[in-house]
Amino acid sequence: MKKLFNLALITILALSALKVQARTLSSDEVKFDISKQVVESYKKYTDADLKVNVIALPFQNLSLPDGKITFLVTSNLDKFVARDLKKVCVYVNEKFVKTFNAPVEVKAYKDVLVASNFIERDKAITPSVVMTKKMEIAANLEYAISPDMLGKEIVTKKQFREGEILDKRFVKLRPDILRNANVKAYFSADNLMVELDGTALSDGMLGDYIGVENKNYRKVYTGKVIGENKVLIKI
Repeated sequence: MKKLFNLALITILALSALKVQARTLSSDEVKFDISKQVVESYKKYTDADLKVNVIALPFQNLSLPDGKITFLVTSNLDKFVARDLKKVCVYVNEKFVKTFNAPVEVKAYKDVLVASNFIERDKAITPSVVMTKKMEIAANLEYAISPDMLGKEIVTKKQFREGEILDKRFVKLRPDILRNANVKAYFSADNLMVELDGTALSDGMLGDYIGVENKNYRKVYTGKVIGENKVLIKI
């Protein structure tokens, strides 16, 4: 009897020790960590305000060994997507413990141009027909028009309803550089900048790469549009 009592006591103490050495996280705690990592990873794609919703987890509570717990959230897609299935690896004291999948939904909020009233096709976009409004644009992150483009010559290619976000795919923008225009070509090499005159070989918007022909040497370079009739060429 005494032996049975001692065995039971040892078992209880062992179980108690295991409980002390374990740590349990709620699903809300895990979701918070995942959301934070998704926001940080998406900052390289956009400066919009992001809100992440972890739709579901395969557990209500996560039991882990005691120690420093870290999560590594990854994806097969190297781009911004509004809905994705993230892979989450769990480490305790830098040692891999387990992995699971977590579906997430991301909303992106940013100041964009919105039709303040009905705009007909082939109409110029002016301050009188649009307003700046913070909108959720995750579905058309690449195409929403920001307020800083209002100074450019923009003409609609379709009708826009009141309250509709202006979409780059359905407007015509006057390029920052027109084909055959005289441009300032800035040649950059080893912290040295040289300015020469050139001729644009194609239209280009800010950030586009276009061909530029040097007037003096008749040589063609490829450069990045950095402003109106300005091209940066790295050599």
